[in-house]
This record gives sequence, structure tokens and C-alpha cells, in this order.
Amino acid sequence: MIKFFRKIRQNMITENRASKYLLYAFGEIILVVIGILIALYLNNKQEVYSIQKQQENYLRQIKGEMENNLKSLAIEEKDLSQKMEHAIKVLNIMSNDSLIDNLSETEISSLINGFLITDIVLFYEDGALNQIIYSGGLKEIKNDSISSLLASWEGKINRVRLQEEQVAAGQENLIHYVYQHGNFRNLSDDLGYSKELGIAMSEHKKGNKHLFRSKEYENYIFQFVGFGYSLQNREYPNFKKDIQLLITLIDKELKD
Repeated sequence: MIKFFRKIRQNMITENRASKYLLYAFGEIILVVIGILIALYLNNKQEVYSIQKQQENYLRQIKGEMENNLKSLAIEEKDLSQKMEHAIKVLNIMSNDSLIDNLSETEISSLINGFLITDIVLFYEDGALNQIIYSGGLKEIKNDSISSLLASWEGKINRVRLQEEQVAAGQENLIHYVYQHGNFRNLSDDLGYSKELGIAMSEHKKGNKHLFRSKEYENYIFQFVGFGYSLQNREYPNFKKDIQLLITLIDKELKD
């Protein structure tokens, strides 16, 4: 094709048809420009397509993590709810001397043990999200609502973590108080841990019922309830709504 146009150009020069040659040259320039524009258009279209596919890949990764986080959050909400119910039950018992008197040492040990097991910590997945953010992939996400929500995500999880730490601190205070003023050997015997570990049952029984008449121990339980209430009724529900909103936005973007 190039040889064909070159031959036409040479014939025009040979025949001294300058005006027609100029017209032809102008037409040839137009064809070259059009060719360049078409190439740029196709290249741009391919680039847009690649960015779109990369964005879809990012969004699917984030959605997968958030769906797993919802499941983890449901587990922690359940554990926290059980701990809160347990704490309130103990506080109600502590407010009534007759209820304390009627408790056996085994029942007391079981109630104390309710504060010693299971930390409240959300097992949160964010590997893909962090990789996307730190690699600069966030700018590839064109949906402003999604990118804005993701940009503030670190602050949201930090608020949850801070409140979880408060709950953990409240639980640690309860454990420390039992270490200082309670009888862990009695707890171990009553709850079957001594037998499981091959430790002989103690012949010198000293119960823990006095803890339920301790104002300081009661104050620590109130502190735990206060921290837990904030996590249960504000931080976890708000974070859950943010996750659900993000998943909804991603679903809509992928569908569009």
C-alpha cells in the first residue's frame, strides 16, 4: 500500500501536476492523522478496559474480605453478648445477700470463670485492602462513594480496636483481682482443671464467696459492663453497618 501511494506521488511529480500533488499530499497527511487518532483511540480503549478489569478485581477481593469480616463480627457479637449477660447476672446476685448465701462454691467458681475465658477480639481480614491501599490501587477505584469509604476505613477499625482494648483491660482487672484476693486452686478444683492436669485436689479448701461481697470486685464488673456496653451497642453495630454498606456499594458497582 505504501509503495502504491509512493508510485502515485512520483507520477504526479514526473507529470508536473503540482496542484494535484499538493492535494494528494494533503489527503495523505489526513489519512496519517486519522490513522494515528484511531490508534490512540484503540490504545485508550484498551487502557480503560484494563483499568476497569483491575478495579473489578480489587472490588471482588475487598468484598470477599468484608464478607468474612461480617462472619467474624457475628461471632464476637455473640461472645460479647454472653459475657454481658453473665456480668449483669453476677451484679444482680451481688446485690442480694440471700442469693450469695445460697450459692455453692462450685457455682461461685463457675460464675468467676465466666470473666476469665474468651477474649473479645475481632479476627479482622484486611490483607487485600492494605495491599490495594499501599500499592496505590485505591486511585483505580472510580466510584467516589467506595473510595471515600475505603480511605476512612483505617480509622473505623481503629475505633473498634480501641474499644476492644478497653473491654480487655476491664477483663484483666477482674482476673488480677482474683489473683490478688481469690483462690485459684479452689477454682481449678471446682472446674475440673486440677484433675485434667493431674494435680491432686487440695485438702485445704478456701472458697471464693467473699469476692461476691467485695465492693472493689463489684466496681470492676461495673467497669467491664460499661466498656462492653459501648462496644456492643455502638462500635460493633456501626462497624457492621459500614461493612454492609461497602458490600452493597461494591455489588452495585460490579453489576453496573
